[in-house]
Amino acid sequence: MVTDSNPFYHPIMNHEIELKLRLNTSELPLLEKALAHPQFNREPTLKLLNRYFDTPQMGLSQGGAALRIRQQGIIDAHGALTDERIIQTLKTRGTSSAGLHQRMEWDWPLTAVELDLGLIQSGEAQEHLSASLNLAEIAPLFTTDFQRNVWMYQQDDTLIELVLDQGEVSTDEHRIDLLELELELKQGEPEVLFQVAQQLAEQCPVLMSDISKAERGYGLLAKSARYAGIKKDWAGKIPTFDEQQDVIGCFKSYFAFQLSSLQRSLEYGIWDGQKNQNEKTGLQIQLLKNLLSLFTHIDCLPDAQLLKRQLDQASQSPLELIRLWGQLSLACGHWLFNLSNDSAAFTLSEDEILSMRLHIEQLSNALLAKGIRS
Repeated sequence: MVTDSNPFYHPIMNHEIELKLRLNTSELPLLEKALAHPQFNREPTLKLLNRYFDTPQMGLSQGGAALRIRQQGIIDAHGALTDERIIQTLKTRGTSSAGLHQRMEWDWPLTAVELDLGLIQSGEAQEHLSASLNLAEIAPLFTTDFQRNVWMYQQDDTLIELVLDQGEVSTDEHRIDLLELELELKQGEPEVLFQVAQQLAEQCPVLMSDISKAERGYGLLAKSARYAGIKKDWAGKIPTFDEQQDVIGCFKSYFAFQLSSLQRSLEYGIWDGQKNQNEKTGLQIQLLKNLLSLFTHIDCLPDAQLLKRQLDQASQSPLELIRLWGQLSLACGHWLFNLSNDSAAFTLSEDEILSMRLHIEQLSNALLAKGIRS
């Protein structure tokens, strides 16, 4: 049964700002202990089943969008499902920088588990999709099925929702376990997201992640012969180098890209057991240190020197989920976020331009040639 259905299908559009952390099942007691603090107010537990849709050519995914139908309900004290709802959601291409994800999202309540393309075609969401996308070809591809534990955290005027999702992602042929903690800013300052995440990372080993549930589903599809020729290895896109760009703008673009590459390499090494990630991770750490040294106005900052020391320590650490990796990824993301609010402007010197050209060549050889699988 569906409650609070809206026969006029007024869409609700949101602007998400969130941090995502991945962890092991064995670490759940530590996380639950940290969240038992009075700062975190426990909310009802939810049950969610999501069906994701796309065209056979992955038209939505290729355009950075995701379309799903979600069935959700509240699990009561007796384990029964109540307040069941069905929601159709479209998420369009967003940005991911410093570990913060920002994208547009439209929600429409439904009365049945049936895709309603008219909701997309008749609203502003259509303007955010490729003109060449054939909506008539859209069909179900994979599902995510999980239980969601929810906490709310408030600090002054800032409100954060923390959700712990545990379950699985599956296609007709393959499945993987799902366990992740998302911190979503409901109102207030993004700075507090990092503060809360760092507080948790000190008590429980976690790793900052920018891989969405949808991307994990597409990764499973890639294992199928039917879709193997469509989903390619993730190698990222090295930012375009603009020699007229200011130092901080240039540095932010490349640091964000390299941090994302490092996070993915850590995930593949820790959870997928890819032994070759040890070499790649070490190389990515060195490239991050190189980038920190390229710009005089960056290299002289105390925070940059501190990050270098943390990266040195990380380069000697095992490729397994330990507190160091989570604290390092959050420290990098937090520093990059703070740098984004720096209004200082410095022109790239000739030496810095030459150094960046060489650095980009090293990135291309080290990352793209070897590939980073998703």
